[in-house]
Amino acid sequence: MPIVRTPPPAEPTPPVVSRAPETLPLPRFAADGPVALLLPLSGAYAAPAAAVREGFLAAHFDAGDARELRIYDVGTTPERLLSAYQRALDEGAAFIVGPLMKESAARLATMNPPVPVLSLNHLDAGGFVPQDFFQIGLAPEDEARAAADDAAAGNLRNAVALVPEGDWGDRVLAALEGRMAQWGGRIVASARYRQGVSDQSDVIAQLMGVAASRERHRELTNALGVRTEFDARRRADIDFVFVGARATEARVLLPQFRFHRATGLPHYATSMVYDGRGDAELAGLRFCDMPFMLDTTGELAQERQQASSLSNVGAYPRLYALGRDAYAVAAALQRGGLRVGDSLDGATGMLEWGDSSTIQRRLRCAALRADGIDAGLGL
Repeated sequence: MPIVRTPPPAEPTPPVVSRAPETLPLPRFAADGPVALLLPLSGAYAAPAAAVREGFLAAHFDAGDARELRIYDVGTTPERLLSAYQRALDEGAAFIVGPLMKESAARLATMNPPVPVLSLNHLDAGGFVPQDFFQIGLAPEDEARAAADDAAAGNLRNAVALVPEGDWGDRVLAALEGRMAQWGGRIVASARYRQGVSDQSDVIAQLMGVAASRERHRELTNALGVRTEFDARRRADIDFVFVGARATEARVLLPQFRFHRATGLPHYATSMVYDGRGDAELAGLRFCDMPFMLDTTGELAQERQQASSLSNVGAYPRLYALGRDAYAVAAALQRGGLRVGDSLDGATGMLEWGDSSTIQRRLRCAALRADGIDAGLGL
């Protein structure tokens, strides 16, 4: 049975929207119809889904929203998704929020839903997008683009990048390269590393140009027939280093970069290096993240602290923030109060509706310190 949440009737507080000039409003949806929240509340993704649910419910009740909210468990199989989706429609859903997983979002899109949908993940570029199928999520590409923006603001144009093997690393690298090109920059060298392998010295030496420097010295030594004093140098066309890594991996990789002459260069990473606490081993490393994580003294910091006591939220604070923003965007869409070109100041970032279906995040960057973060620089 679906979980039904019906708060006392009240007039909901509309989200704050920055209006873009000369844009046309979308057709109004059924503003008073039930909202269906589709999440994988059983199976492997139950814990992260629960964090999304808590964030959505918190925003729903904080707004005093009188609309009926029904929560459906889509499990982890296509059959469960189809069953929950059909049940939501049969029970009168006027707006669907979810599902959470990328594969489930893609399956739901192929069903061409008869009511508006706000997916909590992004469809693959170039795929079929039904009418009134909107997308929001925590794409790591947003963080890579934010790193490029932050670097460009400091006149850092050229980079070397090390990302993990696989789809995640490919997507992050492509996003970083694309945004850097917009600023007149480029990735001068890139490489993939195998996660779980600590020694990446050879790969990093190649990236930094140190391996080439050593080879030139070897050739010179052979030509002269005598040994000469030698200090390997890094390549001269690097302004910063980008590392796609978790905190545990970054603690191993960054010393290897320093060994290969990266000392003095700014280093960037994604939000995976930050768990809400400082890190002496990663001090100085810049990363780009959502306001919900970067706020240290304001309302978001207080809410993060309070929400951390809820089951599963402490482990997935960013997904809790996604739930909050999903409610705000869904409420604005359902009432016709959000249009292409608008932006909304959210917990997961400045949400920008740049095209007909995708809502992207603009993020800020901060530097890790031993006792916390320095969020005073960057965008």
